[in-house]
Amino acid sequence: MSDVGGKGDAAAALRGFKAYLVAECGLAENTVAAYLRDVRDFMAFSAGFRDAELADVVAYVRKLSVAGAAATSLSRRLSSLRVFYRYLRDEDKATASPLEFVESPKTPSRLPDYLHVDEVEAIIGAAARTVDGLAAAGTPAERQLNAARDATMLGLAYGCGLRASELVGLKRADVDLSLALVRVRGKGGKERLVPFGLVAKDYLEKYLGLLKAAGQSDELFLFPSSRRRGRPVSRQLLWKIVKKYAARAGVPGVKPHLFRHTFATHLIQAGADIRTVQELLGHANITTTQIYAHLDTKSLKEFHKRYHPRK
Repeated sequence: MSDVGGKGDAAAALRGFKAYLVAECGLAENTVAAYLRDVRDFMAFSAGFRDAELADVVAYVRKLSVAGAAATSLSRRLSSLRVFYRYLRDEDKATASPLEFVESPKTPSRLPDYLHVDEVEAIIGAAARTVDGLAAAGTPAERQLNAARDATMLGLAYGCGLRASELVGLKRADVDLSLALVRVRGKGGKERLVPFGLVAKDYLEKYLGLLKAAGQSDELFLFPSSRRRGRPVSRQLLWKIVKKYAARAGVPGVKPHLFRHTFATHLIQAGADIRTVQELLGHANITTTQIYAHLDTKSLKEFHKRYHPRK
């Protein structure tokens, strides 16, 4: 392998690549971090990254495979490297890409899990009962506010099918209670409008009322952080909220993204048009949304197998 390009060269390339991902690709902060992490790992393996060849990439993939990397992980890393070398070529900082003849490993088609209606109701119901219980007991306002925030976040996660990053990043101005709509900023900075139902609206009204009573009505974000002024709550907090109320409801293995899968699946099962679901989810490509139609087909087969008398 070539030793062209030292630590300073690598650092400069990463800074330029980061700016490219943010300014030109419009990628979210977490996506940018993932791209940089993948590229940095390859740089550590191939010091002369500008002159890397096909053999270097093959050796890198072999090393990851021996270490037990899954096909999905390998595919993601190769995708990051393709974008990186495309950036280098566009900036005339590399003449060719070592990935030109590299194919990503085939990943098995995996249908996403989803919750049944009674499980969703149990989880969100546990949060709602906590709000009512704290209010009836005259609990300090801060605890009531946090409980109302939790119920509202869970209600919007399922009611609007939001990604975790979209949910925690919502701003106060994004919510229109009169029209029952929320403006969502998705991947690549693309915006979409998603309606919410009466239950989510009720949670929002209670929560906003408590925010106003606490003197926080001027906050920029809908779910402001109590530790970082001017910043929203973290995705880690959302994960803890989901875990907490799922445990209370007795529903195991629940993660924030499961609400998004459930939202889409329930819409398809209720007869929603696939393109409408695509728009609500903010998918750029309808093939991403079609997996939920396949999931519904699978559930139909399961119901038929379970309940049809001629087994």
